[in-house]
Formats: sequence, structure tokens, C-alpha cells
Amino acid sequence: MRFLIFLVKDEYFGIDVFKVVEIIKPTRFHHVYDLPEFIEGLINLRGELIPVVSLRKRFGLEDNAEKSRIIIVRTDNEKIGIQVDNVLEIADIQEDKISKPSKLFKGFKAEFIDAVAELKDSRVAIILNIDRVLTTEEKIMIKNSKDKLQKEDSND
Repeated sequence: MRFLIFLVKDEYFGIDVFKVVEIIKPTRFHHVYDLPEFIEGLINLRGELIPVVSLRKRFGLEDNAEKSRIIIVRTDNEKIGIQVDNVLEIADIQEDKISKPSKLFKGFKAEFIDAVAELKDSRVAIILNIDRVLTTEEKIMIKNSKDKLQKEDSND
């Protein structure tokens, strides 16, 4: 299986490469004030409004990354951006190196975690279930905000 490996703070994370659309440098955000704090805002990527989730904020970490990247992913037939500290590699991980997370991860937003994978050099990556990073309610809030912004843009 292939995963995009990235850093958030000092932790390695991975997501299925088939969910990844592209990786971009941070760009100007359209801030929407009625969205949860961990949603940085919306970006306009070639005419498409895409919400960007800061994984640092989503996981309750300080937001002090010096450099970051935005990974555009497809989830539930929508695109979202996830802001991470750094993108490292695409890793081929054998199935026997992937296991279900232990109960120790309960305090660490267990609903986001699909598995734990052993990388080369004995590193461990948390494999995220990107479809669960946003709740249904948050997805509805984002859709309403996108619709509102698009309506405002068309009235200009």
C-alpha cells in the first residue's frame, strides 16, 4: 500500500495516496468566521473554493509551524485541504507493517486514526482516515459558507 507521509509537530502521519489530489504551498485564505477555529478558511484553487483544515489546530496543538504545505485530498466526493507542517515522502508499506491502533490512542482523536504503520528506520506513522477529519455537521457548515461566498462573488 502507498501512503503520503507528512509531519504535524514531531509526529509522522500518512494518508492513502489515492486520496491525494495535489500538494500546494499555502496561499491566501478567505476567512469565514462562522466555521470552527481549526478551519483556516477557504482557498480559491483554479476557480474552486476548497476548505483548509489545520491539522495542528484540529489535534489541539499550538499553531506555530514555520513552514507548511496544504495537501488537497478528495473525501466524500469533495475536495478539502489539510494544512501540515511538511510533506516528506510517498512510502510503500507492506501490509504486515500496518496494524490497528492500540487503545493508547484513545486520547489522541482516535476517530481520525485508521492504523499505525512501521516505516523504514523504525519510524512509526499514524495512518489517518481522512474521511473522518470533518464531522457531517462541519461539512454542512463548510458547504453553506462556500455557497454564501460564491453567491457574494457572483453579485460583485
